[in-house]
Amino acid sequence: MNLEARKYQFIQELVKVEDESILEKLELVLKANQNDWFDKLSESEKNEIQIGLDQAEKGEFISHEDVMKRFSKWH
Repeated sequence: MNLEARKYQFIQELVKVEDESILEKLELVLKANQNDWFDKLSESEKNEIQIGLDQAEKGEFISHEDVMKRFSKWH
């Protein structure tokens, strides 16, 4: 079953719910899902992450394997 079909099936089941406590719990789940960890970061943190992503896209990074080789004496 694809995502759209699952959503439609969920909506059909949601319409049948008569217990308000169940609806409240579902609302909490949906609200919690909308709060992304990225949204809680400061602007400077978001900018630093974007810089890192831009560098990675340009190939300006060191692989994990190379870092582990370089620092193996401490590992």
